[in-house]
Amino acid sequence: MKDMTDVIPFQTKEEQKEIFKVIGEIKSTAEDLADLSRPVFNGMRFLSDSELSHRLSVSKSTLANYRLKGLFGFYSLEGKIIYAEHEIEAYLRQNYHPPFK
Repeated sequence: MKDMTDVIPFQTKEEQKEIFKVIGEIKSTAEDLADLSRPVFNGMRFLSDSELSHRLSVSKSTLANYRLKGLFGFYSLEGKIIYAEHEIEAYLRQNYHPPFK
């Protein structure tokens, strides 16, 4: 297999290195975006128990306490807990307290 640097004409080695550096950055950004994206189901996005606990920086047991208190809705699918992202966002907006000035 040919090295890609042999195929691109009219560039110095430094230019070729820069091109491949940019390609690597694009690939990394694309992978990050893929990790952040969620499949849409009927227009809704869902978060797992682990994802939500990570995003809110709380433990899974804290989320279980929130569920018991009825703070926000959730779905239980054969023992797997998921949350509708828009419901969590709405709950956070409703409970936002702006900083004092």
